[in-house]
Amino acid sequence: MPTSKSPYLMMAVLSGVLWGSAGIFVRILGDWGMDGVTIVFSRVLIAVFMMGALILATDRRMFRIEASDLWIFIVCALSMVFLNLFYTISVSGASLSLAAVLLSMSPVFMLLMARALFGERITRRKTGCMLLAIIGCILVSGLLENPGSVSAEGIGAGIAAAFFYAFYGIMSKRAASGGYSTYTILFYCILFSAIVLLPFSDLNAVVEYGSEGHGNIVFLVIQALFSSVLPYIFYTVAVTKGEAGTGSLLAACGEPMAAAAFGLAFFTEIPSPLMILGMLLAVVSIAVMCSPDGKNEHPCR
Repeated sequence: MPTSKSPYLMMAVLSGVLWGSAGIFVRILGDWGMDGVTIVFSRVLIAVFMMGALILATDRRMFRIEASDLWIFIVCALSMVFLNLFYTISVSGASLSLAAVLLSMSPVFMLLMARALFGERITRRKTGCMLLAIIGCILVSGLLENPGSVSAEGIGAGIAAAFFYAFYGIMSKRAASGGYSTYTILFYCILFSAIVLLPFSDLNAVVEYGSEGHGNIVFLVIQALFSSVLPYIFYTVAVTKGEAGTGSLLAACGEPMAAAAFGLAFFTEIPSPLMILGMLLAVVSIAVMCSPDGKNEHPCR
């Protein structure tokens, strides 16, 4: 590996780790009493100001979008909203590692969508990887060891999150093909997400949480920074400046591993040997499925 590529690959790993930390914020805010919609709203509300400041500091022309492309950003935003809502439900009803593994299944839906929408061929290797990844998810869920402890709602929400992650990937790629930068896409997706969520959010709860002390305000800022802004920036830099294929795989594989580590450290979620085997099986299968061509776009993001 060339030395010059090392910082970018490290950014890819960091993006996966930061995405994997999202469950920590969801659990803590949920235990405080904040509902799932409000948790997501508190994240995107702060993130939109961060992204706006970033664009102002770099290139204000990135604020410009064509009126004819507005629908693309709205659909992207709706995909992001449902992705975050379902993932929030998933980490609330299942272990952090299971929620992250289910989310990493988004390439499976990406392949199926590409087949349905664009007629792209699904190879035997990719079919085999999909089946192995599904088996891995079953092992991680604990369904074979303790069926009574498995949350159907948590698993269903995790699968739904993966679906909307894949759909977001397709729509954001559509926006990128129109010449829009990642910062532009992310800014308007977050902005429209905040607008969509506002009527359904408990703004008083956010204000109340922040008013309890400066530490809570810092916590909300860190949530937006770690769960929304930094991972997307690190990932974008990694795949555009470094080796795209390697960087995207490091991010995809790092996320469930990090989530499992956070679950163990913060919530004493101790995985069984069978769950660890399932996680490795799912992660490796997804990695092999996503690795063949090394193109700039990764199906997970």
